[in-house]
Amino acid sequence: MKKVLAMLLAVMMVISLAACGGAASSAPAAEESAAAEEGGDSEKLTIFFTNAILTAPYCAVQLEAMQAYAEANNIDLQVADGKEDAQTQLDQIKNAVTQGVDGIVYFPGDQASTIPVVRYLAECGTPFIVLNSKVDESVQDLVPSYVGSDYEAMGKIAGELAVDALGEDGGNLVYIDGLSGTEVALATEKGFTEAISANGNINILAQQPADWDTAKAMSVMEDFITTFGDDIDCIFAVDGGMAKGAAQALENAGLWGKIPMVCSDQGQFVLDAIAAGEMSGTAMQDPYQEGELAMQVIVKLINGESVEKWEVLPTGKVTKENASSMHGY
Repeated sequence: MKKVLAMLLAVMMVISLAACGGAASSAPAAEESAAAEEGGDSEKLTIFFTNAILTAPYCAVQLEAMQAYAEANNIDLQVADGKEDAQTQLDQIKNAVTQGVDGIVYFPGDQASTIPVVRYLAECGTPFIVLNSKVDESVQDLVPSYVGSDYEAMGKIAGELAVDALGEDGGNLVYIDGLSGTEVALATEKGFTEAISANGNINILAQQPADWDTAKAMSVMEDFITTFGDDIDCIFAVDGGMAKGAAQALENAGLWGKIPMVCSDQGQFVLDAIAAGEMSGTAMQDPYQEGELAMQVIVKLINGESVEKWEVLPTGKVTKENASSMHGY
């Protein structure tokens, strides 16, 4: 009888241990399942984008490309208007870091004000890139990757087009600039002035910023017409939106198409005007391509992949012969 009881107790202990073992093994399985579900959710990246000049026409197409890329690649793209103010952008970026975004795309305004923003970005630990406009030289080494055009090269192309339009005799030129102090404006000016210096007979009558704004450019051009009249032999507008404003002022004065005008990007108005023979030419710059490239680069950084220190957009001369094949905005 004692042997029978001993055997029964042994069987009950085995069953009990098996039950405990089953319960213990099922807990990790449940945890792994929950972790897998969490991992599935975390696959959707969150990228924060702050743009100092978000309302500029060029930036609208750039943003369209970024949003399309985000939608196609399961990315939550959060967008903020930096309102041409570095402190606003810094506050936006700090808030995004607090929220735990995976990456940041920073489109700065004027170079000098970028220093505290870049220093914070470099210290916060969140992967980031700079888009379209370079930062102050003192903090450039802190930037993992810059995505944008070589504006000095573009300015040089625009200058060469102006030299071609004016011919050997040269002439007087008026210059409608962008937002003063930005890397775009500074580098473009450097390339442009270097190119036109090849002809000592070219003189810049006046240079006035219009802040990438079409209406302001129209007003600037009206002032140039009033001040200089027939002395204007050529016009340089740094971007397509400002070229459109200048064109409106010229049309109102009965001068549209009669004075050579060159540009330094490929807005749709500019492309159409070049194709129609109303403008002399521009330097190639595709905003859609730039937006796509920015998203590709920030995703690579987030994933720990290597990227170029400067992802350069291609450029070249746009003239009547090839204007209709370009992507405008």
